[in-house]
Amino acid sequence: MVRRAVAACHRFDRLVIERIPAARRGWLTRILVPYTIAGTIGLPWLLAGAAVDQAGRVMVAVIVAALSAGLVKHLAARRRPDHIPLLVRPLQSTSFPSGHAASAAAAACALLIVAPTFAPAWIAMALVMAASRVYVGAHYPSDVLAGAGLGVLVGLAPIILIALS
Repeated sequence: MVRRAVAACHRFDRLVIERIPAARRGWLTRILVPYTIAGTIGLPWLLAGAAVDQAGRVMVAVIVAALSAGLVKHLAARRRPDHIPLLVRPLQSTSFPSGHAASAAAAACALLIVAPTFAPAWIAMALVMAASRVYVGAHYPSDVLAGAGLGVLVGLAPIILIALS
């Protein structure tokens, strides 16, 4: 059962990745490449956190998510996609899960907690960051989904821990 699910996931990943080059547009590339590069250092989340006077809290979520994703990357050791031209510099780390998606989801969760009024913006920022990783050819869709799931767990951990106490 698990093997079939993994095989189906790999087929889906390959199907999506192979269609990315045809979906690329110049205007979209000019937006997504700088955005995804900024995500490497957490800049969108630092700026969003600063905008609501919560940069420290948001960056803690980003760092914990990035470290968590790094640990899982080490354990999973999945190779990055090599089916399409890469729009960013080649990365040395492995692919699963996406650290960008994990950090984005964790930041969005932290921002939702401290500034729920701007929920659509936080969610949109995280979704665009996650999608950008597939668009630039750095990740498979399942890497991004797993990273986002991990990020949500990290971002909501304080609430979950309080609820369980």
